Amino acid sequence: MSQLPSLILISPPTFKTGEVDLLCKLFDAGLKRFHLRKPNCKSEKLREYLKQVPRKYLPNIVIHRYSELVKEFDLGGYHYRSDEPSSEIFSTSSRSYHNLNELKDMSEKLDYIFFGPVYESISKSGYKPKVPLSEIFSLFKSNEFQESPNKPKIYALGGVRRKKLKRLSEVGFDGVALLGSVWGSRDPVKAFKEFVNFEVGNSVFLNQL
Repeated sequence: MSQLPSLILISPPTFKTGEVDLLCKLFDAGLKRFHLRKPNCKSEKLREYLKQVPRKYLPNIVIHRYSELVKEFDLGGYHYRSDEPSSEIFSTSSRSYHNLNELKDMSEKLDYIFFGPVYESISKSGYKPKVPLSEIFSLFKSNEFQESPNKPKIYALGGVRRKKLKRLSEVGFDGVALLGSVWGSRDPVKAFKEFVNFEVGNSVFLNQL
């Protein structure tokens, strides 16, 4: 498995006009990992979407819900649903967690997880954090958690803005998953570049990769 980036972008839940063209520009701007998540979309629609993406970018894409498309398009990995057992072997495997007990009781082997929301969501109205960052920090710094043999990379999800990156790095996250802060912008490519430039300029997360 290649080194995981510290910035991961999740697709908007519905199709955005010119989305594939925007995605290609985002890859050209430095995007290394993209989660294709369209919860109300049939597999055939996603298949048509992936056929429009240049082959060179496909290994940077992780898909949700339709694991059969991973091998069909040689994608970068699969993101399991909460009720789905991690039974197959993919180039990378991931899942979303939402409470501390899930983190404490991790037993499956995953490459990384999304944990959140850490702040009030930008894209989901009323989706607010249930766990204070101070509690997450305490868990991350505990010896038991540090020494866990199954500890994957952990990405903060929900309400992530540039000004929050330093704090999330201090808490102990390995990176962040972006959605509303990029796709909700008038210019998603510019918004993503601003995250990259901020991260590099402030050395946020770089020492953890």
